[in-house]
Amino acid sequence: MTLKTIAQHVKQAATYTRGKVAGGAALMVASAAAHAQTAPTGAEAAFSEVQSAGADMAGYAWPVVASITAALIGIKLFKKFANRAS
Repeated sequence: MTLKTIAQHVKQAATYTRGKVAGGAALMVASAAAHAQTAPTGAEAAFSEVQSAGADMAGYAWPVVASITAALIGIKLFKKFANRAS
C-alpha cells in the first residue's frame, strides 16, 4: 500500500458514521484521561471539608443512638416483667 491509498482509506473511514463515532469516542477517552490525571485543588478541599463535617455529625449521633437503644431495651424489659407480674 502506498501512502496515498492509506490516506484515502483513513479519509473514507472518517467520513462514515462508524469512523466518526470511533473518532469521537477516542477523543472523549483521551480528554477524560487528561482531566483525570490532575484533580482540581478546590474539589479536594471541598471533599475534605464534607468528610470532616460528616465525621463530626457521626460523632454527635452516637450518644443519641445509644440512648434510644437503651430506652427501647428498657421498655421491652418493663413490658416483659409487667406481663409476668399480672
